[in-house]
Amino acid sequence: MRKSEKIIIIFLLICIVIVNILIFLIYKIDNNISKSIDDKIIYVTKRGLTAYEVYQNDKIIEVFDNYDDALSYAKKYENSSIKKTGDYKWIWDSNPPYEVYQGYKLLKKFIDYKEALDYAKKYENSYIFFRESNTYIWDSQTIIKNSYQISNVPYIGQYPELFRGCEVTSLTMMLNYKGFNVNKMELAEKITKEPFIFTLEGNEYNGNPHQGFVGDIYTKENKGYGVYNEPIYKLLKEYIGGEALNLTGANFSDLYYYINKNSPIWIIINTRFKHLPDEEFSYLNTTRGNVKMTYREHSVLVTGYDNEYIYYNDPMYPGITQKQPKSDFINAWEQMGKQAITYVP
Repeated sequence: MRKSEKIIIIFLLICIVIVNILIFLIYKIDNNISKSIDDKIIYVTKRGLTAYEVYQNDKIIEVFDNYDDALSYAKKYENSSIKKTGDYKWIWDSNPPYEVYQGYKLLKKFIDYKEALDYAKKYENSYIFFRESNTYIWDSQTIIKNSYQISNVPYIGQYPELFRGCEVTSLTMMLNYKGFNVNKMELAEKITKEPFIFTLEGNEYNGNPHQGFVGDIYTKENKGYGVYNEPIYKLLKEYIGGEALNLTGANFSDLYYYINKNSPIWIIINTRFKHLPDEEFSYLNTTRGNVKMTYREHSVLVTGYDNEYIYYNDPMYPGITQKQPKSDFINAWEQMGKQAITYVP
């Protein structure tokens, strides 16, 4: 081997080592930032104060112990927003995504879909414009039928590969119906993960289902729980962008609008499909405070309704459309926080 060739090989090896070191440092810095944010949240909440989280492009960048400081900081950045720790609801946004119109007249802007909808319902000839999709996502002129069922929504089972994978499997059915060639294992790999138990500054905490899938999604041999609407919404946006709609907090009857437009609804419910007694619930001790949970937590894809029943595809029982009494089903859904996700019709 010539001397010049040896020099080139040594140079390439040095470059590879440097690149790996840089990747490690970037990963460590990112982890340290996340740890610092959690430390700040814990410090603020342990003092009995409310922690205000500032985000840019849905990524948390700072934490404050009062709203005025958080607002002053957030206003320095584009695409910034604020939420209270443990509340999981935006309280300020530099670009409110929902705009209510009457005819061509802009009436008011909102950061929350439910608030926008409640306001729009007060007016005739009203619309809701969604900035992320650049389209109207609701109008007062649409007539909601007394019964409607979406046909040809695919049935996909979570077993045996995903013991706790009902949430991503229900999302897979939604995406397949919309025309995306994606499978449940791909979504199980991509969903943000949270450890079931971890230690921070000498204290033991649980993962947070509002931030990612908690524990093992694949097997019951390891501890695990599930995931709530926020990480699922984030994952849906990876595939359909601004067409993703988070309807969490709306009334169940408000979901009928989208079912009538052939947009199935991803929801969180429980495996009994009726209101659970208090003893069925406990709490996950997260860095954002206690998060209510039940090991009967479940996710299905709602495809229809009539005067008596709600119809849905259940990843635990694929192959046939399931139905449950409307009142029981809605009560169970409300008990789990009115979590609902769909896409722009």
